[in-house]
Parts: sequence; structure tokens; C-alpha cells
Amino acid sequence: MPHPDHEKNRAAWNEMVGIHYDHPDYRTKEFLEGHSKLMPIERSALGDVRGKTLLHLMCQFGLDTLSWAREGAIVTGVDISDESIRRAEQLAREAKLSAMFVRSDVLDLIGVIDGQFDIVFQSYGTYMWISDIQKWGKVVGHYLKPGGVFFIADTHPARPMFYDPPISYFATSPDRATGVPDYCDRDYKIKNELVEWQHPLSEIINSLIDAGLTIEHLGEYNKMYYAEESDWVRGSDGYWTPPSGPTPYPLMFSLKARKR
Repeated sequence: MPHPDHEKNRAAWNEMVGIHYDHPDYRTKEFLEGHSKLMPIERSALGDVRGKTLLHLMCQFGLDTLSWAREGAIVTGVDISDESIRRAEQLAREAKLSAMFVRSDVLDLIGVIDGQFDIVFQSYGTYMWISDIQKWGKVVGHYLKPGGVFFIADTHPARPMFYDPPISYFATSPDRATGVPDYCDRDYKIKNELVEWQHPLSEIINSLIDAGLTIEHLGEYNKMYYAEESDWVRGSDGYWTPPSGPTPYPLMFSLKARKR
């Protein structure tokens, strides 16, 4: 049975995806002209992906998925949002890239697609939409080949402690919000309710260990993958910092793990 709060987020992302697809921050037009959406952290971690099968969880409308396809990977993208998958399929056609896209809640994915993959990939603004990280870890483990690599880069779980108002690092109740500004178009207020969960880094790591993965690398960074505020500054590496410079606490983390 679909998770009711995940279904609320599904409605919210169906609402937002059109804004993001056309917004200059996503650089969709530039992607169609040959620009890659991939950032230095994931490029360095995964290296040469030519000929490798890659499952992209929570892919939104497929910019990263198709960027990996452009690098030579055989890609499958999964997202809960119907509209995101529709846009991803449209983008693949326009870019003339081969990809399979599947609409599914990540927690309900086992049994929806078959096979295992060389790489399972997830990035940027994703894990906080997952209610059950332990179950998520099982999905990652299920779809990795023995010896396969999982990689995630995302907001550091410590970041919400510095929101206004702050969120406890160990919060167990989901954070619910309506009428919040979209992170691209800050003049647009999202009509549907958004539900986010806080997951300490230990919870994320242990869910992967329990699923049969070995942690190979953990990275922490005092820069961000998008401009959280309109005055944030973009560096030459594509990441963002406040105008005062890098923060004294982590904004992002990355994690690379391998299936035993």
C-alpha cells in the first residue's frame, strides 16, 4: 500500500516539476546543447562508467540520469512523480539518448523492475523524502550486483540544525509544511503539503551495512549543490557558498559503498 505521506510528496513534486524543468538553475536547455549536469564529486567517485548498468534512484526528470547515459552508462531512472517521469522520457527523446524511466516510490521498487546493476546512484535533495531508511537500504542492496557500487551525494544531515527554525539532528517526527517557496522560483508558493524526514548519518550508513554493503568512502563538504539563498556565490567547481564564504559546519556529504 502506498505510504500516505509519500503520496503527498508525489503530488507536490508533480506540481513543482514544470517549474524546475524550465528554470535556468536546472539548465535544461544547456543540457540539450551538450552540457552535463554531473558535478565533480560524483564524477570523481564513479570514474569511467562506459558500458556499466546504472540505476538512478529518485531521478526527478532525468538530467543526471541522462548525463550518465551521455558518459556511456546503460541507465534506468526511477522517481515517484508521474510528471517527472513524463518529462524525463521527453528529455531523453529530445537529447536522442537511450534510457528507461520507471515511476515508482523508491520503497516499493522491489518487484517493479528486474535485474541487478553495476552502479546504484542517488544525488542531491533526495533522502529526506524517505520515511524508512532501513527499507531504503534493502532496496539499494537488492538492486546491486555483488561487487557493485552505491554512491550518494546529498545535503548533510547536520544542515537542518542551522535552519530557521532549527531541526534537531535526532528528530524522529517528520517535518510538515505547506505554502513554502519553491527552491528555484522563490516567488512561487507550493500548494501541496511537503513531508520531510531527518536521518542522522549513522542511520544512513548502518542501513547500507545491514543491507550487505561495505562503506569505502565518506566525504563531508562546506559547500552546497544549489544556492540556498539568492545571495549565495557559485564557485568555479559549480558548488555554492554563502556570501561570507564556506561554512564552519558541513553542508553536504557523499558516501561510496560496495556490495559484499
